[in-house]
Amino acid sequence: MTARRRVLVATIGLAGLLATAVAAPASAATANGALRGTAANRCVDVPSQTAANGTQVMLWDCSGADNQQWTYTSTKQLLVYAGKCLDALAPNDAAGTKVIIWECNGQANQQWNLNANGTITNVQSGRCLDPTNNGTANGTPIQLWTCTGLINQRWTVPTGTPGTPCLTAGHLTYALIRATSPTADQTDAYNRITTAMDKAVAAYNCRSSLTKALRVEFNPGVPTADGSFSGTIRFGSRASMVQATATHETAHTLGVGTVSAWAPRVAGGRWTGTNAIAELRSITGDSAAILYADSQHFWPYGLNQASEATSPDDYANHIRMVLALRRDMGL
Repeated sequence: MTARRRVLVATIGLAGLLATAVAAPASAATANGALRGTAANRCVDVPSQTAANGTQVMLWDCSGADNQQWTYTSTKQLLVYAGKCLDALAPNDAAGTKVIIWECNGQANQQWNLNANGTITNVQSGRCLDPTNNGTANGTPIQLWTCTGLINQRWTVPTGTPGTPCLTAGHLTYALIRATSPTADQTDAYNRITTAMDKAVAAYNCRSSLTKALRVEFNPGVPTADGSFSGTIRFGSRASMVQATATHETAHTLGVGTVSAWAPRVAGGRWTGTNAIAELRSITGDSAAILYADSQHFWPYGLNQASEATSPDDYANHIRMVLALRRDMGL
């Protein structure tokens, strides 16, 4: 595979890391896609692409953006951003209950049945996913309601191989350093970085048991973005303030290209560690797949360009690879 790499700095730091790898997902999902309302011909959408817990989802024109892409898992979760769950807000079972996104917790209010008649029912309550007041317009909030059999409660849903459930085992956190009196430019950057980091951290916490506290900064002097094993991520350009780059830089804070154990395992432009090679071959189904690497990066699945992330599986596979690389390095 041809290398695609983004120039950045990955500083070697000395900070410790407490982490235990968990079992990798067994297979990639194909049940990724939109939840499109039959009556409205609009999609279930997370407003403003936020990843904040408690955000109520709504109908919006279908765009194909990541805030409208849902993965149905083998435990009936509906994941967005590869790490947040569609959730019926407590008390969970009443008609009119708001449908929101929340950190995945494995509970029944976050489980959904995709039914043959086109309805989506909440496992805990048995009630249907429903646009409020039979609405079809952009911005119509989504709720739970008694199933009526009407067209407004029918949806076109992702089909195919269910994804791996969210493991809900991780404890990755971050703190964004903010100016006391931010300018409009800084405020805009903070908002973009928060959205990107919320998504990246949710995906890692969904698929690993890693524990680390990250320090995140906005630094206009950084050409793109960089990350160090000390736990610091710096964002410079607006183009870098997206989930793919945040996920990539988080990998640097976890040891990818930033610890002394990295370089000895790279020879002739290839990674030589057996765990990561085996993981790549498991992901691709290619027993001869080659894992490429340089002084700081790996590919495929390195998310070295934001354009490499085209589906939730790309984030899941990236994290699988990072965990395997860490096993090779004894982290």
